[in-house]
Amino acid sequence: MGHEIGVLCLGHSGSVVELAFNRDYDNGYFLASAGLDGVATLRHGDTGNWITNLTKHTDSVWSVSLSHDAKILASGGADCKVRVWDALLGKQLKKLTHNKTVACVDLNPKATRLLTGCIDEESSLALFDIEQSDKAPVMEFHGHHRGVRDVTFCLEERCVLSASYDRTVRMWDCLSGKRTNSIFLPHHVKSMELHHSGDIVTIAYAGGVIFLDPKSFEVLKHRKLPYKVTAASLSPNKEIYVCGNNKGYSHKYDYATDVNTQVYVSEEPSAVLALRFSPDGEVCAIGSADGSIILWRMSRKSASVVRDQDDDDDGEENESIS
Repeated sequence: MGHEIGVLCLGHSGSVVELAFNRDYDNGYFLASAGLDGVATLRHGDTGNWITNLTKHTDSVWSVSLSHDAKILASGGADCKVRVWDALLGKQLKKLTHNKTVACVDLNPKATRLLTGCIDEESSLALFDIEQSDKAPVMEFHGHHRGVRDVTFCLEERCVLSASYDRTVRMWDCLSGKRTNSIFLPHHVKSMELHHSGDIVTIAYAGGVIFLDPKSFEVLKHRKLPYKVTAASLSPNKEIYVCGNNKGYSHKYDYATDVNTQVYVSEEPSAVLALRFSPDGEVCAIGSADGSIILWRMSRKSASVVRDQDDDDDGEENESIS
């Protein structure tokens, strides 16, 4: 096991709390990030090169989601707004007002429907048809007792999966709005993602990581870890998974054996808050509390520093090896 190299992406001045890649990558792929500096950013996912900052939020941005073709981006934040954007042009297309901080958003593949979850006592979880002019949700799901932390479409959009600060993960039927399954965790979920295949959900909580079958709602694997887990992501080929911690370390594990094979840590470590694999599995993006994003190469390539256009830069790349 050894220390690894990665591309350091600068631009956020506040913690990076969520990351999202698009799924279709015939013409390359893109990476969106949510920052507590009130900015959602779009980059080229393979190089980290900056494309645009989305800056209409008036408070922290907590969540981002991309359509599979990366044409549409949704962002939600502490200004109680969900904003839907033309991702590449940076143009706002729609604004949905909520009563509380929007902690999570998820677009369906074609960006025709949108899920939102808020932090409040009623723990509102809502489904929107964003092609309609009506800005009211078409359905709401009720049952969580504290704020909703993560949400995702699953089972070919027939169901919704949500994670809450009430320490539960619940599945909801999109036709009836009723809860169909749930599990209770020792701690609240830190991150939750649906695998590209749709048949595994990766759930990180403080004590470890759980891999869940969304069809049967059975736990496929439960790995307890000797550190405080803050995020986790499973590679597209399901051969490796990465877990981050509050000390700034990202650990790579073999999925079959659970052997810790590699670790990434910056020269000045900062708590890992978000992890996502690129659709080709070549990159694991790491979002940190210091506002940086690391593109951890799964195959060894030269590392560099990438700045957005707001940073002073002479255009040359600088080596950064960790």
